[in-house]
Amino acid sequence: MGNANTSTEPRSNFENGDTKASSTSREKHHKRFSTFTPKQKEALLKRYNLYDSSSGGVVGIPLDVCLAMPEFVGNKLIGVLIHDFANSRTGCMHQEEFLNFCSFLHPLTSIEEKKKVLYDCFNVYGTDWMTHDEIFRLYKVLLGHTVSDDHILALTFKALQHPSLKVKGQIKKFEFMQMASDSEIEQRLTVIFNVPPG
Repeated sequence: MGNANTSTEPRSNFENGDTKASSTSREKHHKRFSTFTPKQKEALLKRYNLYDSSSGGVVGIPLDVCLAMPEFVGNKLIGVLIHDFANSRTGCMHQEEFLNFCSFLHPLTSIEEKKKVLYDCFNVYGTDWMTHDEIFRLYKVLLGHTVSDDHILALTFKALQHPSLKVKGQIKKFEFMQMASDSEIEQRLTVIFNVPPG
């Protein structure tokens, strides 16, 4: 979003708009994704049972344990989004939530759907737009410690002053959908699971 960068500083392609921390005021993500075949779901549930052997998965998998799975390790964005998929009562991943989260990360889930979930996750104030704090937090998660906070502030300011915005300082969902890089969303929110072919 917005090209506030120099050629010598690391940056995120998230801002390019190419086509290629949770708040209690915001509802958790409840949409159900279904991209796995029955055979693949069975394989994923076997993985689940390695971490939760309780009958019917009633105990659940703590999020930190789930994030230690090889497919998720090191992906900070997944580490944020997983909270929106956890069971709202226990704060854990049970069988249904686990399958849904894996389906969301599946290559067949559209980039558009992934952008919607990402927007909802970072829209911590539950308004119709995102502003400075939310955009800064998004860049902070995307870029981590690779750039300074001053550079992230510059990226945030540039994004919020993007010429395509209807209201400067506010990014609505449809504007976010246009500005966010498809290629970066695909790279960061796509996981290939070790499951049998369909």
